Amino acid sequence: MKNQKRILRCGDGLCPFFLIGSLTATLFIFSVLSSCSEGFGKTVTFKPDLLHWSQFRGPNASGIAPEDSDPPIHFNADTNLLWQTEILPGWSSPCIVDEKIFLTGFCDTDSVLCTMAIDRNSGELLWNDTVSPAGFFELHPISGYANPSVTSNGERVFSYFPSFGLIAHDLYGNRCWTYELGQVGETKWAAASSPVVVDSMVLMSVSDYFDPKLIAIDCESGEPQWIIKGGDHSLGFVMGRSTPVVWNNLVIMHHFQEIIAYNPFSGKPEWWIPLPTSGIGTPVIQDSVLFVNTWVNSGERSQGYTQMSFEELVSQKDINGNMKIERSELTDEFKIFQRPEIADLPETSAKMNQESFFSNFDEDGDGAFVESEWNAMCESLEGAMQEHGMVAISLNGQGERSATDILWKVIEDTPETPSPLLIGQHVMFIKNGGIVTVIEQNTGEVEHKERIGAPGCYLASPMLAGNRIYTCSFNGTVTVLSADDFSVLAHNRLREKIGASPVTADDVLYIRTEKHLFAFREI
Repeated sequence: MKNQKRILRCGDGLCPFFLIGSLTATLFIFSVLSSCSEGFGKTVTFKPDLLHWSQFRGPNASGIAPEDSDPPIHFNADTNLLWQTEILPGWSSPCIVDEKIFLTGFCDTDSVLCTMAIDRNSGELLWNDTVSPAGFFELHPISGYANPSVTSNGERVFSYFPSFGLIAHDLYGNRCWTYELGQVGETKWAAASSPVVVDSMVLMSVSDYFDPKLIAIDCESGEPQWIIKGGDHSLGFVMGRSTPVVWNNLVIMHHFQEIIAYNPFSGKPEWWIPLPTSGIGTPVIQDSVLFVNTWVNSGERSQGYTQMSFEELVSQKDINGNMKIERSELTDEFKIFQRPEIADLPETSAKMNQESFFSNFDEDGDGAFVESEWNAMCESLEGAMQEHGMVAISLNGQGERSATDILWKVIEDTPETPSPLLIGQHVMFIKNGGIVTVIEQNTGEVEHKERIGAPGCYLASPMLAGNRIYTCSFNGTVTVLSADDFSVLAHNRLREKIGASPVTADDVLYIRTEKHLFAFREI
């Protein structure tokens, strides 16, 4: 079957396809599981041909395919294309069980959320089911209503929509149960955490600013087993955009301002460690060590606010000579924070001359800063500076832990959204601008850093397949790197935005773009 194109057309709950901007904190890919816990200490084994890639980023969100995986290096709309199918917008990554691919999407015309099943050999739509959201929260310009990836226990698939709740289907599209959240509050930047199956439960992180919670729901009945809400824990946040990972009978969550290890049966925190972080990247684990990118807007001084004394400011910007700085004189180069590699995208920086910010420090309300007001603003911004970074943390501990449990931290070039990838004894990550950093796991020493020649925004997390690394830029370039020396093997330009992470199964590479699901295989 070569170069076959499929279109999921309007009808049966589907609608015309409109690009909507979307974000994933994290952006979720494949899973290869040969077993699923039925209680720690007990194991239910699935046949390999029944369960392929069942959750975000594969086994325990690692992003690592089997060693014998051999997806193509070179591919585009004309090369090594097995099929392409037009789909509803969304940034959820493919979940693969048996011969089916499961995705979610949002129909802008009918305002419905959709779970789709696609035949992974032909690209044909097998079934779809839609629900209407409880309401619509405000979106970031590159976010969307269908970001979290589907997860599965091999018998059911679970779709999480932050504006609706959790839905369970069997593999044939029959709806088993729903767990509705009701009206969701503020989730503008936080609607990205994918559900995962742990034991006989499915875990769902709800990042509602006004009512954040972590919920464990019975896979069979749809009944909640426990709920942790903001305020239940000592730090009281319980909010983040990452996906849960499992280690040694604990569920590890990257929350806002902390990492927490939960007991999966009681939902109680076993240990937690405060960190400056927005809770976006999903951790990866190896040898009792957790690696995670902690990121905040003010995490790197080189991307923070412009430091300048009031005397210097007046000498440069006081156009009318009144020894004050009007808001109009505080030009756009005076930033609170910035993402310099993606300045072409909306809401990627905050400026001091924004009225909502400026007015906070304009005490007399005259529309201008005097020295005391400028100094107060600088002091406030300086106090907000927090050093984020890619960190390594020992997973052994109890109760509240301290910074001494951080084995190392690399501050520079920390990615905001893409999760890290473990390759042998190295930690590899990619950030906006197509900047790749490789760190030695044990020492935290940076051994390699370069631009890979594919600039722009990066939302998708990298994947290791065989001896190759697959990275996707938001502007539609899929770069393939050697896992030996991190050299570039190919740039593949699909000419559509990519926010979902790549997936592979049986040497077929699946990539979701803003408009299509592509399947590539060496032909």
